[in-house]
Amino acid sequence: MSPLLPFIWSRIPTIVLQLVITLDLQAPCNVASCAGILFVCWTCLQHAKTNIIVLDSAFGMEIATCAMDTIHMTLLVRPLHNFRQLKQTESAHKLPWFQRFSWVRELLDSPRGIGWHHQVRNLPGNITKSRKEFVLSRLTSAAKHYLLFDLGQFYMRHNPAFQSPAAFASQTLVRRLLSCGVYWASHCCFIIVVHALVVALIVSCTSAEPSSWPNIFGKWEDSYTVRRFWGRSWHQCLRRYLAPFGKKMASFLGFEPGTNASSYAQLYTTFFVSSITHLGGDFVINSSRLGISCPFFIYQAFAITFEDMVIAAARRAGVEETKWTRVIGYVWVIGWFSATTPLWVSGMLMAGAESGSQLVPFQYLPSCLGDILINS
Repeated sequence: MSPLLPFIWSRIPTIVLQLVITLDLQAPCNVASCAGILFVCWTCLQHAKTNIIVLDSAFGMEIATCAMDTIHMTLLVRPLHNFRQLKQTESAHKLPWFQRFSWVRELLDSPRGIGWHHQVRNLPGNITKSRKEFVLSRLTSAAKHYLLFDLGQFYMRHNPAFQSPAAFASQTLVRRLLSCGVYWASHCCFIIVVHALVVALIVSCTSAEPSSWPNIFGKWEDSYTVRRFWGRSWHQCLRRYLAPFGKKMASFLGFEPGTNASSYAQLYTTFFVSSITHLGGDFVINSSRLGISCPFFIYQAFAITFEDMVIAAARRAGVEETKWTRVIGYVWVIGWFSATTPLWVSGMLMAGAESGSQLVPFQYLPSCLGDILINS
């Protein structure tokens, strides 16, 4: 199946949400609109399958993210009143309808809140000064990460494990770790390539400022704890609604802001809601294996709790942070994700294969540079 039609289905809920936000509905109309958009999301999930695992996951996640955004922006806040761009001088609800429509489009297109008062913390900064330097740096990044993606693709093309689900499942533990690592690293590199090229095009052809387009991922060297991996190195595209859900739950439970109880209530709520969001990808990949992604994200909250306890005990014992404690941290983080990521990735790949999806859509990918060199 062509990915075009599923892509269109995946975009419909966001357009409906955009229209609803412009209406600035209050109770009980906001509740009815929320239910209506959630029904639209459910309908679109059933038409988003491409039989390509990575696209099925992406389209399902996009629809599920819109569902969570819907709950957040129709029930928890009034976007036209609560959100404001840095350059904005008056509340958005006072704007004419067509300007409100454009304003909401910009809001939904900026999940990290870049250029808004709710911009998420710890975003990577741009160190380049001129527009030309910025575009060149993005093109260089795209080229570098495409080479890494191409290496991963070469490995997968020539690894029999990626030709069938039975072969993938029959690998030894070490080989499965390697296969999952290559698959996930290639996926991340592809995201970086696409983001870098799109940003380079936008900045070079429009008046958009380079400062409005930080890297999609942070610095990997910041990942010497699991908490820092998720809070700094990984993309922050879900935080716009994850953080409010966490704060609402902590408040509902009666925990005072700034206390450990409030912090951990937010932590567990955030990863629980994230696991629910990933159900969208699970559903499109294989609806009979719904929930295969959930354990991975729930485990992250337990890992962060554990490392917080270890760090607190070390500080009480007088241990100070040094380069060697960071080395221990890197080993811990690599070990943790080596233990948990293959369970998620292999489960996702197997679920997709069971439903007739492709592990890797090689027919849609360009030939590997390695294959070109070997055959020349």
